[in-house]
Amino acid sequence: NNEINLQQTVIHQASQALNCCIDEEHGKGSQEEAEAERLLLIATEKRVAALAELNKLKSEGTAGQKNGAPIEFSPSRGSVALLEMRMPLKADFICSTAHKTDAANYYFFVMIRAGAENMVATPLACTQNSLSGDALSFPTKFTLQDVSSDFEIDVEVYSLSRVILKPPLMISGLLNTVINLSPKLEAITPKRLLTSITQKSNLHTPALASPGGPNAVRTSNFVLVGSHKLNLASVGKSKFTLDKVPFLSPLEGHIYLKLQCQINSSVEEKGFLTMFEDVSGFGAWHRRWCVLSGYCISYWTYPDDEKRK
Repeated sequence: NNEINLQQTVIHQASQALNCCIDEEHGKGSQEEAEAERLLLIATEKRVAALAELNKLKSEGTAGQKNGAPIEFSPSRGSVALLEMRMPLKADFICSTAHKTDAANYYFFVMIRAGAENMVATPLACTQNSLSGDALSFPTKFTLQDVSSDFEIDVEVYSLSRVILKPPLMISGLLNTVINLSPKLEAITPKRLLTSITQKSNLHTPALASPGGPNAVRTSNFVLVGSHKLNLASVGKSKFTLDKVPFLSPLEGHIYLKLQCQINSSVEEKGFLTMFEDVSGFGAWHRRWCVLSGYCISYWTYPDDEKRK
């Protein structure tokens, strides 16, 4: 309940910030707007996950834990780490964007989740800043402790597109507007000119308020553009195919990452084992002192040898 209320507060704050982004002067199309959209989506997803978990607890309670295996027979658990995520961009997208004056800038971030309580989102990465390379990189490291062998990690990629107007295009368009509005340009200084244009544009295009009022809760404009589910079979691989990537997306359709697993076994057993050996048709028994620790068995002739040999 506390988590639900906390995320509801974040949703309201992000919505109010986005309600203020009415034009370029107030942050529309900026990275700050994209960051607010990202926070809005994360808070919404966390609230939905918390609600689902709350409903699950109300309906099932602790009934689902009664049929579990006894602790002494449960398999070993371990930790999983996910890091160095990278998503290649299409070559034709990079080439076409380099020659355009008003290209669309795409913002991306990756949400990693394993159940309702483990949800991490990466920082934003945008295509405008990554054109020196051919891929988007995310430095976030996601770690799960004390997980069983049937773990599942969902990797979801979200995207938001915004059109970038380069300064030359904005100035030329502005001058064309000025020529149509004022026939006597010689007597107007550049500063007064821009002021008069701003006043006239404000008169004709009033600021658009949110239909639900200043406190309206919005829905994030980030959309899901790819996903993949990681499990134990994914260990050892580094390239994964993203599902349901739109055809027009600048993403190539794959995500590269490192998946590290480590066993946290604390099993330790000691005792004598007798081993049978066939010697010229006759049976011979040998007794050895054996120690099973983790996933390794060591043995000696006598128990005292364990500390000395």
